[in-house]
Amino acid sequence: MQIIGTSPSTKRLREEVRGLSKGRKSVVIIGEEGVGKGLVAEAIHLESKDARKPYVRLNVASTDPSLVKKLVESAIVSGEFINPVAPDHGNFKIVDGTTLILEDLDRSGLAAQRSICDLLAFARKSRKALRTIILLGSPLAQSVRNGSVLPGILDETKRWETIKIPPLRERPEDIPELVEFFVKEIGKDLGMSGMVIDSNAIGVLVRQEWKENVQELKRLVERSIVLSRDKDVFKLPAGLVNEQAELIRILDRIEEGTDFALDNSMEIIEKGILLRTLGKFEFNQSRTARFLKMTEDTLRYRMK
Repeated sequence: MQIIGTSPSTKRLREEVRGLSKGRKSVVIIGEEGVGKGLVAEAIHLESKDARKPYVRLNVASTDPSLVKKLVESAIVSGEFINPVAPDHGNFKIVDGTTLILEDLDRSGLAAQRSICDLLAFARKSRKALRTIILLGSPLAQSVRNGSVLPGILDETKRWETIKIPPLRERPEDIPELVEFFVKEIGKDLGMSGMVIDSNAIGVLVRQEWKENVQELKRLVERSIVLSRDKDVFKLPAGLVNEQAELIRILDRIEEGTDFALDNSMEIIEKGILLRTLGKFEFNQSRTARFLKMTEDTLRYRMK
């Protein structure tokens, strides 16, 4: 299980995971959507001495509250976890070292949360050593104040450890290594192994906002590879990066006196404009060229 990145915050995160994996303390992991909370939770379990013990990963928000209640009742009464989606598959006995990973608790309804309160109380009192990991989008106390989480859950977790994962936009140093990892893994899956990464592409990716964090970056890398005509070099196809946002960032960097790759930025902006214009004229190259006051040969050359 890899936690990728070279930023100070990611290095600290790896140290926190390493420390928590040495024991069985329960943990609250906080971070925006797409930062990799589930990956960190699994890493804590898989790097521990309990790596071969069972763990259940339950998305509380997307599971029907009646199924959550059934799962909790089974755990408390019979000491067995039932797969809430397919009750006849994936069941296992609770043993020392079992890890419970509960996702999107702050997005679930109060009925499901009442069942989770019972589960947390059971885990705390159980003679078996259980670890519970809760994944949240915002701090638990804040979620309780705004009414999205029951106070009882806060009470049960007061002695737990807390890990905060910063958004990708606050750790741009991680982006080159993440891109390298995704290009390697996705390229291999698509039969395009050994792709070299265009350095200009990295420069553009580092400057994006990444509102959906690492998951958004991964999707963009995958789309870029799928749409690429070059099986040897990873580049950003036109249209995948917002040219208006890129222009604003260029102007901001000029005002700040920060250096940047002008040629690559201008190429993205130009190709974005060409794609929008082609779309306006239903990809009729002749009409697009006339509108932009250029020849069709020039249009085709600039779209390469």
